[in-house]
Amino acid sequence: MIEAYYHQITHLLELYTTSRIVLHSQINMETRAGGQGYLAGSITFQDGSILFLREYLSVAGTQVQREMYSYHYQDAVQQLRFRYDNALHRPQLGTREHKHTPEGIIEGVAPTLAEVLHEIVALLGIP
Repeated sequence: MIEAYYHQITHLLELYTTSRIVLHSQINMETRAGGQGYLAGSITFQDGSILFLREYLSVAGTQVQREMYSYHYQDAVQQLRFRYDNALHRPQLGTREHKHTPEGIIEGVAPTLAEVLHEIVALLGIP
């Protein structure tokens, strides 16, 4: 199951790289004992902005679950554009899933990596 998920991520990144939206990506994908996985890395876009990502994965039945994730997107001068994560927060939020922006925190948002990449493409103004 984890390997199939990794294949989907690899295919997704190939599509963005082929279209030249992504200049470079380096993603390490580890399969661990007990149906667990970990992926971490970075994706550099055509404008020099970077997405740093981490996911801890587990398998529940026939589904891959993201136990922990962080998608940190910053511009070319290293200023935060947004970060999605499900880390515990202080002060405590109503949900674990949330989005950090320069303007504040939005609760209850838990996108997939594909949705995050789509959001970045929209921010870059690429049709």
